[in-house]
Amino acid sequence: MSKKETMFPNIFQPLKIGPVVAKNRIEVSPAEPFLASRNGLVTENFTKFTGDLAKSGAAIVTIGDSPINQEYADANHYVINLADPFVVHGLVKVVEEIHRYNALASIELNLRADYFPGDITHQEVIGIIDDFAASAERCKKAGFDMIMLHGGHGHTVAQFFSPAFNKRTDEYGCGTFENRCRFANDLIDAVREVIGPKLAIEYRISGDEKLDPERNIGPEEILGFCQNIESKIDLLHVSAGHLYDLGAIGYTIQNTYKPRPTNAHLARYIRPHVNIPVTTVGSFNVELAEQAIADGTADMVAMIRTFIADPDVLHKAREGRPEDIRPCLRCNVCTGDDPHGCPKPLRCSINPPQGRQPEFSTLPPVAEPKRVAIIGGGCAGLEAARWLAERGHEPTVYEREIKLGGTLNDAGANAIKSDVRAYAEWSVRTVEKDSRIKVKTGINMTPELLEQIDPDAVILAIGSEPIVPNLPGIDSSKVIQVTQADEDPEICGQRVIVVGGGITGSECAALLGQHGRDVTIVEMMPMAKLFAEQKGSLAGAVEIARKAGVEILDETALAEVTDAGIIVKDKDGGLREIECDTVVLALGLRPLRADVAAMRDVCEETYVVGDCDRVGGNIRQANAQAFYAAMNI
Repeated sequence: MSKKETMFPNIFQPLKIGPVVAKNRIEVSPAEPFLASRNGLVTENFTKFTGDLAKSGAAIVTIGDSPINQEYADANHYVINLADPFVVHGLVKVVEEIHRYNALASIELNLRADYFPGDITHQEVIGIIDDFAASAERCKKAGFDMIMLHGGHGHTVAQFFSPAFNKRTDEYGCGTFENRCRFANDLIDAVREVIGPKLAIEYRISGDEKLDPERNIGPEEILGFCQNIESKIDLLHVSAGHLYDLGAIGYTIQNTYKPRPTNAHLARYIRPHVNIPVTTVGSFNVELAEQAIADGTADMVAMIRTFIADPDVLHKAREGRPEDIRPCLRCNVCTGDDPHGCPKPLRCSINPPQGRQPEFSTLPPVAEPKRVAIIGGGCAGLEAARWLAERGHEPTVYEREIKLGGTLNDAGANAIKSDVRAYAEWSVRTVEKDSRIKVKTGINMTPELLEQIDPDAVILAIGSEPIVPNLPGIDSSKVIQVTQADEDPEICGQRVIVVGGGITGSECAALLGQHGRDVTIVEMMPMAKLFAEQKGSLAGAVEIARKAGVEILDETALAEVTDAGIIVKDKDGGLREIECDTVVLALGLRPLRADVAAMRDVCEETYVVGDCDRVGGNIRQANAQAFYAAMNI
């Protein structure tokens, strides 16, 4: 048995899906990279991005969330507009790019509208069905192998099945179960009529909408719906959640705090009771995909962020090198912070060239290799080393500590940050095993030593130091840094104050709360302002903190540390004392600017990247700066 078969004997097996055959059990799930033109036509960027997804080795590549009428297209720019007949011209090129790598080309047809089913006339209902059919016919003309109909996540098609959202009283209403299913059946029939028998239909559902009990549609009802339509479709795609409810969005687009794989249990529930293949989706990697196929959870596993983080994921798996796969952070940078209000082109925190095809499809050639000294073996330094080695330069990493990783290790120390920890371990491992990169640890770099080394170019990635406010009692033994609490929650007493309500402080507070501590966050800014600045990332951290019983005092500043606890000042200047056993400082970092200033003029070609350049950034910004430096040398 080959190494490939030993490690992943199931995901590389073919699967018959109606009239087509998938070469393996992995599908690139639909997403919105926002790389099309503003009016929804294909661009070279979009074509090459999609081609890279196919090049990954996936069996099916599905283009995401494509509007089926002009009204939706006018509200959702930079995605493929299937309402425009001329979109076929560019889609032909996209399909050819997918077929080049022997993958099946699929596309998700969708409608999200600002009305409910009960707000439109019977003729307008028929018009929606006609729009789906016309869009499907264009996809057939472009050469697609499959059509995905989006019937989940609370969008318009899903609403027809929901008594909470569909108040119609005619045959498309919810008076009977047959009527609840009628719209989907008529929609599928209309699509099948125009695409014929040679294209497969995949139907996407939410196996559980995750709404409040009065509005929710759960697995039992969804199973009945699946059994009602299964004879007309070829593949059932089981997702979860509802994109029109803040509490349910996280089950559709999972953040780093959700367990992996988030929604597999829903496919596992449905699959034994239908007679067609079932796809599962939601925070999978190749190991979890292998497990899902092996244990019968699903027949196909869909994922997108895994491919964005590492387009070579399946090749590495096939070669028996899963440890080399760059692990996704699930930070959701790639999904955008305001995708429909202000869409931005797709970017990835840990794969800087992603979404920038064809600009970085090939790396800039090196005319003459340079000896590059990278000062600092943290996030940015390690990223720079990898890209420099790829280009053919000769990088050497100098790290003051005995081990590599820097603050990246600190960021992954918290047990609830397993995704960051996995990335930190991968980052260190890939540099240490790369023979093209020299690593020297325990080196306290100075300007004099750097002059002796005499490199051709220098990248300063020396990092930062924690902010400690100059307040009475701050040197008390009860005061510790957030990284210490993350690494070992047991060093904290029962009553803990976390000073700083940003992501790092909220994550630490959540961890301590899960460890049974009584935790209060003290934050000088209004939490609403922090939420606006840090978008969904902070909201996710605060959500799990509150579930762990953490209390939050915003617009409240630390004024003093006392023997009994701390004194805080509210927004009106009032002072009060809060008793506690431990004070955890999560006030951010400050750049080591003096060290940078001392070394930046030693070598004419010097770049400053990461926290030592601009604290308050994140892994994405550090990696992007490192990547640019590596490209410019």
